[in-house]
Amino acid sequence: MTNLSELLRRVKGFFVPGEKDAFMRIQDLAELAEEALQLMVKILSSPSNGLKDIESYTERINVLEKEGDRITQSFEEMLGRGSMTASLDYDFGRLADNVDSILDRAHGLSRQIRRVTRRPLREAKEFDSDIRKEQISLIEIGLAQLRMFRKLLSVAGSDRDKAVELAHQIEGLEEQGDDVKDSMMDEIYGSWEKLDFASFHNYLETTIEADDILDLCEDASDIVMAITKALGA
Repeated sequence: MTNLSELLRRVKGFFVPGEKDAFMRIQDLAELAEEALQLMVKILSSPSNGLKDIESYTERINVLEKEGDRITQSFEEMLGRGSMTASLDYDFGRLADNVDSILDRAHGLSRQIRRVTRRPLREAKEFDSDIRKEQISLIEIGLAQLRMFRKLLSVAGSDRDKAVELAHQIEGLEEQGDDVKDSMMDEIYGSWEKLDFASFHNYLETTIEADDILDLCEDASDIVMAITKALGA
């Protein structure tokens, strides 16, 4: 049971310093992830002969991914020091892992697209262009989610109504992304005659990874809401 002094602490400040620090570090991770997704849109929008730009964007995402790993490691060390409510260590750890995984997905996607740009697969050019446009749509939905997620982190614990609204919007975007992904999967499976196995597998893998980003964003927002609820907000 939460004692009276703990309750008063929640009413006055809601988060203890360790919890505030944790949310700030998650904000930093989300900011890195947002930049990585912006670069992914540029990569997917690059012409097939734009290898130099793709190389540059991919290298920047690589730097962002390493910086995300550094923040995640420092976050785990902070949890190990017992800097926040012990019962929430697991949830905070999951939250950091989810946001860091968005960076990992962007990193993997960028490397895959760089790989096929270096050694183009045999595919129908019109089909490739259409799939890339839809993948851009998925990434842009993920970007919108991340921006809402960063707002959610900023209001968590201070404005529950706004937090709930943002969480619902993030969930709605994930459902919108599911519709886009399902349509893309139908196109990919319906075009097997145009594609060799390597092309088919590439489109399938990159579409699933792009959609994973949306799932991770929604999961992260759900964890934030669970944490704030556990703290009495």
